[in-house]
Amino acid sequence: MGVDRQVRIGEKLLGVGLHPLVQTMYDEPIPHDGEALDALIRRIGSLNAMGCDIIRFSYPSSDDRIPFSYLCAKSPIPVVADIHFDHRLALEALEAGAHKIRINPGNVGARWKVDEILASAKDHGAAIRIGLNSGSLPKGNEEPAILMSNTALTYLDWFEQAGFTDTVVSLKASDETVTVEANRRFASQSGYPLHLGVTEAGSVVSSVVRSTWALGLLLSEGIGSTLRISITGPIETEVQAGVELLRTLGLRKRGIRIVSCPRCGRSTFDSQGFLASVEQDLLSIDKDLTVAIMGCQVNGPGEAKSADIAITGIGNAIFLYKGGKLERKVGAGEAKAALLEAVRNAE
Repeated sequence: MGVDRQVRIGEKLLGVGLHPLVQTMYDEPIPHDGEALDALIRRIGSLNAMGCDIIRFSYPSSDDRIPFSYLCAKSPIPVVADIHFDHRLALEALEAGAHKIRINPGNVGARWKVDEILASAKDHGAAIRIGLNSGSLPKGNEEPAILMSNTALTYLDWFEQAGFTDTVVSLKASDETVTVEANRRFASQSGYPLHLGVTEAGSVVSSVVRSTWALGLLLSEGIGSTLRISITGPIETEVQAGVELLRTLGLRKRGIRIVSCPRCGRSTFDSQGFLASVEQDLLSIDKDLTVAIMGCQVNGPGEAKSADIAITGIGNAIFLYKGGKLERKVGAGEAKAALLEAVRNAE
């Protein structure tokens, strides 16, 4: 188990020494209507443009097999099936084309059921994530972090006995300290890739703070191959937070870095409203640029000159900067289009 392993999920390769990947989980039942499925494929494409590398879906019923198969075939990024309790659902998801499945062997049932899943995953060239949460561990007297790590090592031993090694492990707790301790302990004993996350972390502010602290520590120590910032909110926000964390740590280079002022009594331009209107579009542009959106004469011109592209609003005047130089004055109604055009055309 101590050998560093790399695991392929669709066209993505993850493991020690490779750049960590960003993951999210679709937050609604899989649609069965054709138009809704196509809309979901387009949404996945937008998530991919924002920096999402892998997407996971709950697979609670055989009724989802046909639309899930469509998603696996059409998605621009690897698709993961989240399975609980019924091992037959895991087999169905693999037959339907899942690039990876997530199971907790402890709630699948008898060991022979796990062995059937392993054999099918091997036949289909799919990976498996052993997903352990602190709230659903087997009984034991150890501290949660120790119990989580030891349980994962036990399951990995089962997998290796069956000749299966395309495995990812996740050890998540709502307590960020337990999450850090469990992953550190596991990483010191095994070279299998780890998927990182603080589970049930809450709304945007609480989740981003807790996850940044825990995952930032682990990633800065070279621990973690994929991550999810679990937020009670839009999955686009999860992706944005994950990408920004990797960029801040220097683990991902491309993508738009947004600089914007928090507003104050001097503000004469609605920078908050403007950012809300344009942020989704900016984050979907695959370029390595800094974009500033500023709202007053104190810091606005200075930040604009430091950014690749910038909008600075002063009173009724809105100024567009490129490469630190004033490009032109634009009207309020054309500012968004002018900014996006400048970013898309930037070299």
